[in-house]
Amino acid sequence: MATRFLNGLDGAPIDSNRVDYVSGNKTLTAADTGRAQVVTRGTSIFTLPATAVGLVYTFVYIGDRAGGQIQVSPVAADGVAAVGSAVVNKDLIMATATMRKGDYVTIASGVGATGVTAWHVTQQRGVITKEA
Repeated sequence: MATRFLNGLDGAPIDSNRVDYVSGNKTLTAADTGRAQVVTRGTSIFTLPATAVGLVYTFVYIGDRAGGQIQVSPVAADGVAAVGSAVVNKDLIMATATMRKGDYVTIASGVGATGVTAWHVTQQRGVITKEA
C-alpha cells in the first residue's frame, strides 16, 4: 500500500514510496519514470534519457532556502518546452538564488502541437528558467 502525503512531500504531489533521495548528480533511465527525485542539499544535475512518450519525472528540493540548485539536462537532440521557447539541448534550471524548500517541477515527454516529441513542464512550484 502506498503512503501518500496529504499535500505531497513539502507541497509536491508525490507518492512517498516512489521517491529517490539525491544529493549529487544522477543519470535517469526509463525505469525512473514516475519516481520523484528529491534533492536534499547542494546542486544536483539530472541527465534525462531521450524522449519517449509516457516518461514523467518530478524534481523536488527539500534543503535549506537558497542552499541548492536543480538542473535538468536533456540529451543533445531534445528540448524542454513551456519555459520560454523550446530550445534544443538547453537545461531547465531551478537556481540557488530563488530556491525554497518544497519547490518542484514535473516534466513529461509527450507529443507537442508540432507533432514532435519533447519534454513539457506539466507542474511547477518556484522559479524555473532555462540555460542561456
